[in-house]
Amino acid sequence: MKGRVRVTEDPSGVRGLLRSQGQMILFYSSHSFGFFSVTQIDVQYPPCTGWNSPLYDVALESYASNRVILALSDGDVLVFSTARGKSKACDLTLKFPHVSSIPFKVQVFRGHVMALPTPEDGERSSNKLRELYFFNLAAMEAGYGSSPTNAVALQAIFTPLKPDSFVLLSSSTSASERLKSQIALRFQNTLGIELYDLSMKQPPTPKSSSTGDGSSWLNWFPKIGVFGVALVGVVIWNVRKVTAQRHHDRMDDFDEDYFKERLRERREKRMSERDGPDDVLKNKIEEIKGDDEDH
Repeated sequence: MKGRVRVTEDPSGVRGLLRSQGQMILFYSSHSFGFFSVTQIDVQYPPCTGWNSPLYDVALESYASNRVILALSDGDVLVFSTARGKSKACDLTLKFPHVSSIPFKVQVFRGHVMALPTPEDGERSSNKLRELYFFNLAAMEAGYGSSPTNAVALQAIFTPLKPDSFVLLSSSTSASERLKSQIALRFQNTLGIELYDLSMKQPPTPKSSSTGDGSSWLNWFPKIGVFGVALVGVVIWNVRKVTAQRHHDRMDDFDEDYFKERLRERREKRMSERDGPDDVLKNKIEEIKGDDEDH
């Protein structure tokens, strides 16, 4: 034995273990979950807690994901994020719609959470409906409004059989190298197991409006509005182009001789205001003599 360490003070102790990223193991008790380091033989960060109903089952979105799905004994399903940027955290990020008073057994498959209502030991009843739910994580992350949310992407019913447990099976075929998935189901009061092929598409990741992406407002802005804004821009550009062309034409038509004549008149006017009448006459005579000499 390599070592031993106490990881929880819950009276019921550790209820289950899951393989996590690297050399980490996720453990959970009735009211907490955390990560145990196999190399350090220790819990390096405080466990996450904060719910009232006892924890029934746990699933990881993926080995590299920071999200943990918790199925509680009262039928609620919570999603916790264990990282905030580069820091460790225990943030409640999502709560599933309450569709069952029976706790779920949960597994994750391509952006969906498969959940089977499974009564706890001693509470099994043949009158309770047993359906296999497929919750769409992306649809729930987009939020809830007045329209249907599509939170439940699929609800599989096996009447008159009642599923007792299930497990996800995945294998890659050498011919196509595609991931082929199946579900193994065991039903109540029957022998053996049954296999079902499972094919589901990964839902697109929703765009968050808090990222500041300029494309987010285009999702609700009407297309006619976009066309109107573009049309106004084209009109303004054409008006500015025509105005600039007219100004250029006026500059081309400007008479240089007329400009010189106006300049000479203004100069003479300033000189007349500064000098007396005799000086003005003298300057005029000198200008005439200068013109005669030039000719």
